[in-house]
Amino acid sequence: MRIGILGLGYVGLTLAIAASDKGIEVYGTEINPHIKQCLSENKAHFFEPGLNAIIRKVNNKNFFCVNSFPQNLKFDAFIITVGTPLKNNKKQPDFEYIRTALKSLKGIYSGNELIILRSTVSVGTTRNIVLPYLAEISGCPEDDLLVSMCPERTVEGKAVEELTHLPQIISGNNETALNIAQNLFRKITPYVIPVDSLEEAELVKLYCNTYRDMTFAIGNAFCRAAQMFGVNGMDVIKHANQGYSRSNICLPGFVAGPCLEKDAYILTNNMENCPSKEFIMFGRKFNESLENMVVEWVEKKIGSGDGKKIVALSGLTFKGIPETSDLRGSSSIYIARKLKQLGYVLHLHDFVAIPEEITALNLGTYFESLYNACDQALLLLVLNNNRKYADIEKKPEILNSKNNFSILDTWDICTNLKNETDINIYTLGNMYID
Repeated sequence: MRIGILGLGYVGLTLAIAASDKGIEVYGTEINPHIKQCLSENKAHFFEPGLNAIIRKVNNKNFFCVNSFPQNLKFDAFIITVGTPLKNNKKQPDFEYIRTALKSLKGIYSGNELIILRSTVSVGTTRNIVLPYLAEISGCPEDDLLVSMCPERTVEGKAVEELTHLPQIISGNNETALNIAQNLFRKITPYVIPVDSLEEAELVKLYCNTYRDMTFAIGNAFCRAAQMFGVNGMDVIKHANQGYSRSNICLPGFVAGPCLEKDAYILTNNMENCPSKEFIMFGRKFNESLENMVVEWVEKKIGSGDGKKIVALSGLTFKGIPETSDLRGSSSIYIARKLKQLGYVLHLHDFVAIPEEITALNLGTYFESLYNACDQALLLLVLNNNRKYADIEKKPEILNSKNNFSILDTWDICTNLKNETDINIYTLGNMYID
């Protein structure tokens, strides 16, 4: 089997390499020169455990990064993996990347190949946008085309493992498309789930991420409510869950990243007359409010920014477990931008993020050492849950008593420092308790 993948970002590259490793011949197109340069050096442009080892194994053997698909080869399927960002203040999904990807198939797509949409889209996009455009560029009737929606559902940091173990959702606009898609994904994983329609497959992806978003929102809302009664919000949730199987309340924390920050908006994009929309969006908005809560806490704690007050921010990637270098959609970046606008001087640190990408954001000075980042700072904000924070040691740079140094440990993960009575440590669970 030979397939073409359009877009070699986080989703496209991991799928391409996993498929290549299973014996499928894969050609991937990419326009980003940095991504292409990294692949020429047998590595990914992001951190993903185990991925580089497979790239070295399959690169230029079963996997080929190309500017365009070879005209002399016959492809069984083309897979579109490009992103679906949000546009304008109304946060509506932007399908321009998908349209551009489809346009690039003109001249190679005959109407006989299966087109698989892997991108996250609003319900109806595959049938109402992708199919008509394919009919236009191929000259074939829509009923004769082969189109599938097979959503990506892996988690960054475990994508290589999950691609070969997680069940793959398979759909098709007809039985032939469904069968080809099943045959393809069965080569990658033994577990596929055929669904009844393109629309159901679109909903599965949106439901999975929006469900996670809403369950986290409950934990965040409960945490905030507890503090109105002088109760530590994190502690009460932990105690409610402890040894009680019917309670699994999420601990508070930021809910962000390239999927969770936008999928509720994509789901509700065409739900204008649905009573569920307001309920879904309330959870999303509450999770977003945590970012402003942190900024307001900084202002309350050390006063307004004056161009001199230093705040150290660590944990800039959107999550720490599993580790990722991905800065997209990170609550930490939003907080950093807001603090810079308010006049604070920022010292930046992360255990995994690519330093050049942090520096390019132009938000503050990057430090390889967390301890150096804290030197002369009034506050340290620990903004993701990387397990390395549990090993932070008490050092002069992390205990700047002259400036009444404080730590906001948003994930309550700095266990080595937790019992140090001379360090002022706050969490999301007690930041509103005077």
